Order: sequence, then C-alpha cells, then structure tokens
Amino acid sequence: MQSLRIVEPRCEYAVDPLGIDALQPRFSWQLQSTERGQMQTAFQILVAGSPEKLSADVGDKWDSGKIRSDRNINAPYAGCELASAEKCWWKVRAWDAQGQPGPWSVPATFEMGLLKPSDWHGAWITVGKVSSPLFRKEFKLDAPVKRARIYVCGLGYNELYLNGVKADDRVMDPAPTWYDNILPQDIRSRVFYTTYNVTDLLKPGQNAIGVMLGNGWYSCDRERHAMRLTFPGGPVLLLQINMELADGKTVSLATDETWKTSSGPITANDLTDGEHYDARLEQPGWNAAGFKDSTWASATLAKAPSGKLVAQPLEPIRVTRRFKPTRVLKSGDNAYIFDMGQYISGWVELRVHGPAGTKVVLEHAGRVNYDTGKLDTRNSNSSLGFWAALQTDSYTLKGEGVEVWSPRFTIHGFRYVEVRGYPGAPTVADVTGCAVNTDIEIAGEFVCSNELLNRIHHNVWWTFFGSFQGQPQDAADRAERVGWLGDPGFVAEDIMFNFRDVRFWSKWLDDIADSQTPEGQVSYICPPYFAYGQYEYWPCWECTYALYVWFVYLYNDDVRILEKHFDCLRKQVAWFGSKAENHIIVKEPLGDHMEPREDGSSTFQPQLTPAKLTGTAYYQRTARIVAQAAAILGRHDDAREYGRLAEDIRVAFNKEFFNPETNQYATGSQTSNALALYLDLAPSDRVEAVLDNLVKDIDKRGGRLSTGIIGTDALEQTLPRYGRADVMFRIATQTVFPSWGYGVAHGQTTIGECFECNSVYSLSMKMLGSIEKFFYKNLAGISPASPGWKTIAVAPTVVGDLTWAKASFNSFHGRIAVEWQRKDSGVTIKVAIPVNTTAIVTVPKLNLSNELITEGDQPVWKSGRFLDGVTGVTKGHETENGVVLTIGSGIYEFTLQNQENSR
Repeated sequence: MQSLRIVEPRCEYAVDPLGIDALQPRFSWQLQSTERGQMQTAFQILVAGSPEKLSADVGDKWDSGKIRSDRNINAPYAGCELASAEKCWWKVRAWDAQGQPGPWSVPATFEMGLLKPSDWHGAWITVGKVSSPLFRKEFKLDAPVKRARIYVCGLGYNELYLNGVKADDRVMDPAPTWYDNILPQDIRSRVFYTTYNVTDLLKPGQNAIGVMLGNGWYSCDRERHAMRLTFPGGPVLLLQINMELADGKTVSLATDETWKTSSGPITANDLTDGEHYDARLEQPGWNAAGFKDSTWASATLAKAPSGKLVAQPLEPIRVTRRFKPTRVLKSGDNAYIFDMGQYISGWVELRVHGPAGTKVVLEHAGRVNYDTGKLDTRNSNSSLGFWAALQTDSYTLKGEGVEVWSPRFTIHGFRYVEVRGYPGAPTVADVTGCAVNTDIEIAGEFVCSNELLNRIHHNVWWTFFGSFQGQPQDAADRAERVGWLGDPGFVAEDIMFNFRDVRFWSKWLDDIADSQTPEGQVSYICPPYFAYGQYEYWPCWECTYALYVWFVYLYNDDVRILEKHFDCLRKQVAWFGSKAENHIIVKEPLGDHMEPREDGSSTFQPQLTPAKLTGTAYYQRTARIVAQAAAILGRHDDAREYGRLAEDIRVAFNKEFFNPETNQYATGSQTSNALALYLDLAPSDRVEAVLDNLVKDIDKRGGRLSTGIIGTDALEQTLPRYGRADVMFRIATQTVFPSWGYGVAHGQTTIGECFECNSVYSLSMKMLGSIEKFFYKNLAGISPASPGWKTIAVAPTVVGDLTWAKASFNSFHGRIAVEWQRKDSGVTIKVAIPVNTTAIVTVPKLNLSNELITEGDQPVWKSGRFLDGVTGVTKGHETENGVVLTIGSGIYEFTLQNQENSR
C-alpha cells in the first residue's frame, strides 16, 4: 500500500511567494496516490525559521500537530506572530483513509513583506512632468551579500535594474489600483509595491540601482486626459533596499533627494495612445556602477499618495505569448501590414537595421481592408463618444547595427500592425507580436468533435486572456481600458473554468470594496478611473461585486473572501433597498446590454426586456448571496434576515412581472423568462410552462437567441438545467446573426462587443463570452458540486451531432478530466478524479431500455440496479435520464450499452 504523497505545496495560492502581507497565510497542497478512493483524514504542518530546523522536523514558528481534517485547501497559519521581511520554511504531511501517515512534502517557503508604515524609511521622489524619467543611485558594499530585497513602488509603471541587469521579467508593474482619493466621495485607496530578491545581482564594491518610470494609470503626458482621471505631477517613485552582508552587517538604502534623475529615450508614453522611443537619447550604462551622472538633476520630493502601501497580491504582467506574422500586405509607399493571425492585447517587438534618425512608425488595429489594402482603425476611433485610442508607437534608430525594440508602458488591442518608414522592406522575421497579460495559470481545456464549437471556444479564450491586465481590461482597441463591473459579472464562471484566477479576482474585489461609499454604492468602474459618471446608479453592474465574491468562494473554497467582504455586501444590499420601491428596482439605466435586433444590429439599452426586471432580479440575487454567505460564516440571524428579504423580493418580482394567464414574464422575451428560471424566481408549479414559452420563442426565431449580456448568461444557465441542452446546442451552432458562429464565419479570433462584429464596437470584449459554461459544464460535463471542487459533478451531455467531447480542469485538489465518445448505440466515459475528492457521475441513458454500465470489464449497473464490487465506485441510483454513480479518486472508464449488445 502506498501512502499519500504531497505535491504542489502553495502559500496564499502561490509557489514560494515573496513579500506577502497576509498575517495568517493559508496553505494548500495536492495529494497523489495509486489507490482509488483515497482520502486525507488528517494533516500536520511545520513552519520553521530556518531550513535546518525544518529538516530536523522542528516547527519553531508553528507545529500544527496532527489535525484531523480532510481540508487540503487554505489551511490557515496559527503560529507565532510573523515579522516584516521574515522568511519561513514549511512542509506538510497527510494521513490517508486507513490512518497511515505519508511522507513530508518537499520544503516550501514564504516571505513576508513590509508590514508596518514604520518599516519604510524612504521618501516619494519625482522629477515632475517628464514622460518617462530615469532614476539612479550608486552605493558601495564592503562585503559579499548574504541576502538582499528591494521593495519598490513606481507609479504608474516601473522597471527595476541592478548593476545594468533587469531585476525580473515582469512588465507594466505594478497592477493598477486607486492610488490617491481625489474624488468627492469618501472612498479608500491602495498602492502596490513589489518585492524583489536581488541577492545574486549585488557584489562587493560599487553597485547601482536604476529605475525607469512610465505614466501607466497614474499620470499622463497631457494636461488632462479626456478619458480618465490622472493624478497631479508626473511619475513618482518609492524604493527601499535591505541587505544582510556576509560579515553580519545590515545595510539599508531608500529613495531621497540624493538620488539622481534624467529624462530618457522614451519621449512620450500613454497606455492607450502608444509609446515613442528615440534610441539616440539612450544613455548606455545609466543603470550600472561607474556611470557619469554629473549632468543629471537631483530628485525632488513628491507628495505621497494617500493609498495604503500593500504588497502586490496577484501574478505580474509578462509577455506571455509570441506570434510571428502569418502574412504581409504592402499597404503603401514604404508601408507594410503584418497579420499576426490572432487578435491580442500587447505590443510588437521590432527588429531593424538602418541609419541613425530613421523613424519607424507602428500602427495597430483589429482589422484590415483587403479591398483597399489599408489598415482599418475604425474600431479604435469609434463614434460612440468613447475617446479614440491612437494605438501608434514609433522607434527612432540610433544607427548601431541590428536594433531590437519593443515598448514598455503601453499596450494595444490588435491583430494587424502597419509598419511605416522601415529602412528597406521588413520581413516576418523583423516583426513579432507579443501578448502582454497578467501571467495567470491556465486551468481548463476543452475540445469536441464539432470544429465550429472549438473555434468559438478559441475566440472566447483569447478574449478572456487578453482582458487580464492587472484589472479586467475592457475594449483593448479603445481608450476605454478600464475595469467595468457588469461585463465580467455575467461571465464569471466562464472565465473561472479556463483560468486559475483566484488571486486576480481577489485583488479586484478589494478594488471594488475600496470604491464603496458610506451609503453602500460601489463605482461601476473599478479602480474608478473614468473622468465622468462612474458613481451613477447602475444596479445590474454594481451587483458584480456580490457575484464575484460568491464565485471566488465557490470555485476555490475561499471562506476568507466571504469574511472579508460580508459587511460591504450588507451595505450594498441596503443601498439597493434604499433605491427600490416595494422591492422593485425602478431605475436601471442599462439592463440587458447589447441586445440584438432583427435588423442585424445591437442596442445599448434593451427593447425586448424591461431594465427594471433585470435590476430587480439581481437585487434579489445579491440578497440571496448575502444570506448564503451569512449561513456559511455562522451568522444565523443575518442568514434569516437576508433570506426573508430575498423571498420578499421574489414575491414582489412575480407580482410585478409575472402573468399567470400566459406564464410569461414581462414582455415574454427570452431574457425575461430565462432569468426568472435561472434565479429560481418562478413559482415551482409554473416552471415547465415558462420553460415552454422560452423554447417556443427560440424556435420562432429559427434557433437563435435574442438576448444581451444578462440574458445570454441566463439562457446557458437555464436550458441545460431543465433538460433542454438540445436547444442550447442549436443556439451554439448557429453561424448567422446573432451568434458566436457568426464571428467565426467572418474571421474573428476573439469575441466582439456585439454579435454583429461591426466597425464601431470593440473587437474584443468578454461580456458575451458566456458560452464556456455550456462547453465545460454541460457538453463535457464537469462542474463543482461543492466549494473548491471537493465534490465534483460529472454529467456529460450527448447532444446534437457531437460524437465526442473532452475537458479538464486543474483545481487546487488536482486535475479533473472527462472524455466521452459515442460507440454504436452507447457511450464510453473516461473520468479522472483527484485524491481527496468525490465525484457524482451521471451516465446518460440515451433512451436505452435495458442498459448495462461497466467500468473496465466489470459491471456496475445491470437490470436496473447497482452492482457493488468495483473499487472506487461506492453507490448508484437511477434517475429519469441517467444512472448516477458515486466514485472516489482515480481513473475510470465507464461504458453504457444495451445488455443485448454485450452478449
């Protein structure tokens, strides 16, 4: 017998995190075993102040002892108080179902950041209105360095160098927050700092620190950016380096007025308008020791942002993918358009050789007009009232051999880039497309026998991936690159099926909480960067706060997220209630946004569904989430109070919108009826009749939807749940407007802001990406049946012309995988379930009358009854449409067939 083996030890969801500020960090691990059905029955964690103590099994910081628990996600630290900059080593072991202890995990580490304001010794410095200033400081060390950490916050973005070497591969750091409250509303702000381990970059003798700053979301080259709020002055810097030397001495150095500063080769930079770089202005060696900086100015002190200094809690932004052009089009005199083959958020790396002073211009767009051979920039220069994104970079050569350049402090939404002014004719080897995104781990994979659905999945995936920019970026091809609520709110699960994104959303939830006013309202853009209107009343968008709190909890078993945001959610419900009339939200300015019309266009405000219906439905949903959270947290009085409120809203909703004679909600639109069913608002004895009306409307429209972002999510939640996955499959496989397939048929590689993919709206916006739930949860058939995937639902849907489908999800328990394939009149389902979890597998009967189910070559279901004896399969029962089997961890292969066919 092999005992449990531990892999993937993590602290606060990260591997060996550096510079965290969670005072009670949480530990997670995965378990492996060759035996089926293995479970953890207990665990022990040791946390030590040195690797030697940990190796000797001494947990001087914390020895949990044997804790009888099956929890292997987010076990909280309960040891000695942790100090600033303290590094700890830890390991864990687990006891299996037979009570046998397994071996200790490999040692892992975590390190604290600077926990108190008094830990910071430096001052904020600046040089004023310089687009991208350089800062440097030279210092001498008398002995080798044993340990060195730099803590840096450069706003808006910074790049850190030690002795001429870039300290990390991260870019566009730190992630955006609300830095300094310059709004009239009484809200909070935060500023992220990043911790670097620079031990190996330092040496005895002279050393130098160099920092390059960019505007980011903090400042702007213009006096006032028409699209967003910016803070006064130019970029600012706060930095501190703490060093332990081999001779036992400690040395600390921080920013002050003795630092030297200069302008650099970046002559202009803007997040949406591009970056301009003149290589002739480079100062070789500026970030290394020995550089002559006598002509540089001294830094000046800057006003400190009001935001609390916080350790950056999410993954950094990096260059995550690289693309070589798939084709080149000559677009004019010394102008060439390169097609990357994929719409991305990022930039272009340019390789060029030519005379000094030659200026190469790169303009980016999502489309090209092949009739005229010109770049089509209309989606970036829309007439919607949103300010245009110039999406243009330039590079001026220094004339010294082959020069390789890419921007630092801007990104673009593009598939095509036009290169103008290149010395000679550029080739595909000279242009590389770089996807630049928060470096989030990929969690899910999906593929099936229908190539159209695979292309749709591809398009949605790239739309989601491109929106991870330290905040959920919107409209990468416009200047509207802000963190709208609403847009991700109705695709939360779709995103979470694809990405291990708990740290990203936890950060964004803190952004939302910071934006909350004393009355309970949150900004519908977070962080609140718009220069206008972001505290107007948009209840459907504001309820994204509650939705993400709930789904982050559900997909990751993160109870702390409920604890952290519970009181804020209570205030939000009170805010909604203060605006409601008899529990009805009478004002909802947007509602089912981007509802398609018969003329082939989409509308901002819906014409088919009353906005107050959607507003009231999500007021009820928010109240219900608060009631559920209260029950989980043991706040039973609150659970009863908000449960009653949710029921009162449901009663008012039906009184206001339900017609008992027609069994229709409001206008009978798809959104009206689907939303009532999805959110359990419909009377139980009318569910079938409302569902019938919904299906009839879809049939009347030739199997096409008529829903915007709220209703599309509701359709996908409702139809499979009530046994009409066939209708959802028909919708999903359309290629005429409005459909996801329409975009595929017209060459899109992402999902647009509207189904018609026109030249006005954005070509990449996540809000209509809600098809992923259907792919993962229904077609492949995997979903969490309890928080954190502790219990897994496996229920494949064999529908339409699909002959096979497969999907996987890398949960914090381990990899979950399902693959099914039709065989003759039956089906084979392969399932992989991680250790310490249980799965409820529903094998569809496919209208067979005398079904036999085997696992391998052993029967588990025959003649209408469960057969015991298959290892890992513990019980089974029959429903109208399937046989439900309970299984433990392991790899299984179930085959369904008629008993007659098995002879």
